[in-house]
Amino acid sequence: MRRSMITFAALLFGFQVTLQAAIPRDVKLEVDNRLIPAYRTGNLETVIFSGALIANKISGSLIEEIDVYLDEQNIESLGAILARSRFTLLTQGQQLKPQATGKELILTVPYFQGQVQEMITGALRPTIMREGAKFPSALKEFEESLLKIHIYKNDLLNLDRTSLLAAQAVANALRTGNVKPVDRGRLSFNFLEAREQILAENKRRVEVELALRVARVRLAKRIIDETNDLQQQLLAVFAMDQDLKIINDFVEQQRQGLFQLIDEPDIDQINRTVKEAQQKAPRLFRDAERLFTGIHWWIRGRYGKGSVANGLLKGAYVKNNPAAGFALNMPRNRPVATDPFKNEASQGSPYVARRHENTWAWENGGISMKYEKTVKITAVSDYFY
Repeated sequence: MRRSMITFAALLFGFQVTLQAAIPRDVKLEVDNRLIPAYRTGNLETVIFSGALIANKISGSLIEEIDVYLDEQNIESLGAILARSRFTLLTQGQQLKPQATGKELILTVPYFQGQVQEMITGALRPTIMREGAKFPSALKEFEESLLKIHIYKNDLLNLDRTSLLAAQAVANALRTGNVKPVDRGRLSFNFLEAREQILAENKRRVEVELALRVARVRLAKRIIDETNDLQQQLLAVFAMDQDLKIINDFVEQQRQGLFQLIDEPDIDQINRTVKEAQQKAPRLFRDAERLFTGIHWWIRGRYGKGSVANGLLKGAYVKNNPAAGFALNMPRNRPVATDPFKNEASQGSPYVARRHENTWAWENGGISMKYEKTVKITAVSDYFY
C-alpha cells in the first residue's frame, strides 16, 4: 500500500512538472521579464507588444497554461489583459503597434463579446430601469438610483466603443486573410448589430435619468419649503443644483441636434422652480456646494481605482496624456465603514488600500534622507507621475 502511494505521488508530481514545463522557456521568460512587470506598472504599450508576441507564438493548450500561470500571479487571462490594454489606448486615440493579428483576436474577441452580451441580457441594467420599477420617494433613494444610472452610462459608453473597435479589428483581419478558415466561426459575433442594441439601451437610460432628475427637483423644492431639517435641506439644494445643470446641458445638446427621439423636458418650469429656491435660501446653496464638492473628491480619492497595481496607480500613459488620469473606476456599491468602537472584529471596516502607503511599501530603498539644516525625507518612485 505504501509503495502504491509513493508511486501515485511520484506520478502526480511528474504530471505537475510536465504541466509547468509545457510553457516554452523563451515564452516563460517573456512573461516573467516583460509582460508581468509592464502590466503591474501600467506600461500598456509594452503589455500589448509583449502580449501580442506571446499570443502569436503559442496556441491551444499552451494558452491555457499561460492563463493558469497568470492567475497564480493574480493577473487576468492573456486575452483579457491584451483586450483591455488595446481598448484603453485606442480610446485615447493612440496608434498601436503591432496591429492585432488573427491569433490575437481569437483571444481578445471572446472577452469583448462577453462584455457586450452581459449588457444585452440585461445583467448590467439598474433596477430603476427595469419593467415595473417604482420611482424613489426620498432623496437618498434618488441618489442611489442616479448613481447606478451614472455607472451604467459609463458601461454603455465603453461597450459602444468596444463594439465599434472590435468590429473594425475583426473586419480588417478577415479582409486581409489573417484568420484561418477553421477559426472564422470564433470571430462571427456581430458587434455592429450589438451596437444598435447598446444605442437603444442608452436612449432608454437617458429617458429614465431625465425623469428621475425632474422628479427630484420637485421633491427638493418641497423639502426646502416645508422642512427645517438642515441635513435634508443641504441634500435638497445640492440635488436641485446638480439636476438643473444636467437637464440644461441635455436641452442644449438637443438644440444642437442630439437626442432628437427623446422628449424635451419643461426647462422653463424647472428653471423657475430652482430660481425660487435660490432666492429663498442663497446661503444654503453656497454651503451645500462646498460641502458636497469636498465629499465628492474625498470619495474619489478613497475608493477610486486606477488602471494598474490592483487599482492603486494610474498607467504610464498619463505622462503623455494627463487628462487621461482623471478617469477612475468607482465601486458599484460604495463600501460603508463600520464603527471600530462598536465592532470588535479586526476586519470590521472594508479594506480599501491607501495609494501612498502601498506604493512606498513596495519600494526597495525608495526613501532617502538628505541632511541639510533640517532633515528632509524624500520619496523616490518610478510609479508616481
